[in-house]
Amino acid sequence: MNLFFPPAIYLFFLILGTMISVSSSSLFGMWMGLEINLMSFIPLIINIEMNKKSTESAIKYFLIQAMTSSTIIFSSMFFFIFNGSLFLLSPNIIITLALCMKLGMAPFHFWFPEVLEGLNWINSFILLTWQKISPLIILSMIFHPKSLMVMALISAIIGAISGINQTSMRKIMAFSSISHLGWISSIMFMNSSSWMIYFFIYCLTSFILCLSFWFLNLNYFSQLSMLKNLNEKLIIFINLLSLGGLPPLLGFLPKWIAMISMKNSFPILIILIISSLITLYFYTRLCFSTFTLVFQNTTWIQKKTSKKNSSPWEFWHYFL
Repeated sequence: MNLFFPPAIYLFFLILGTMISVSSSSLFGMWMGLEINLMSFIPLIINIEMNKKSTESAIKYFLIQAMTSSTIIFSSMFFFIFNGSLFLLSPNIIITLALCMKLGMAPFHFWFPEVLEGLNWINSFILLTWQKISPLIILSMIFHPKSLMVMALISAIIGAISGINQTSMRKIMAFSSISHLGWISSIMFMNSSSWMIYFFIYCLTSFILCLSFWFLNLNYFSQLSMLKNLNEKLIIFINLLSLGGLPPLLGFLPKWIAMISMKNSFPILIILIISSLITLYFYTRLCFSTFTLVFQNTTWIQKKTSKKNSSPWEFWHYFL
């Protein structure tokens, strides 16, 4: 399937939609930016080579995002027409729930791992990082405190527990993202702007991991044990442990900042720390298994294509 325009055009509108949402001073402008962002990401999901997984992911992503965007615009109309709450239902609650669903926070997280499973690693990185910028900034300005705090704690716990028995690296990254959203939302609840530092470091770590998985053509846990190069294993697992927040790695810095900003809310902090320890448990389990198990005979022949084995300098040709 050939797209009407080069992927670089859709990438430009993807960035434009985010900039419109971030810089807008009205709910309508924010909604319009979210819609531009959505409609430019769908062709990137389908990509030039169309397959069943990418098409299924595109349909699921479109349905969820369209539903949440319509809920946001309905809430803004609801707010201006009735000038406040109606039947004890605040528009901020509806907007908070819609934005949390758009981000993939628990308990509205069921679509997120399934969509991520059908994407390549470049689109996975975009979905894990860039697509969260607009909803997070809107959520930091308009949120219902109690609803946000409940969903943050549920996301931290479910994201940690659900990743334990996963064998797909994309699903591990998805549930890790859900767990990190719990931390970010908790910092927002404390009215602290340090969630931006947390999100930036998360994006940096995710970029290194997704790029490593793409260059090494890694999709499942069993493939990690077949890596011959020790340096490749070290790069992957240092970044995985950093993503989990193991000190003294970089990923521990944002969690340390979060703990300082939430020092007056000790019960919330304890729940978040326990969820982070669970995440670190299955990361270290992956690490030990990969360094100790060696498969002498592979059970399948790994297909190698010129696209997957491309050099790092060909990364930019993806968008041209």
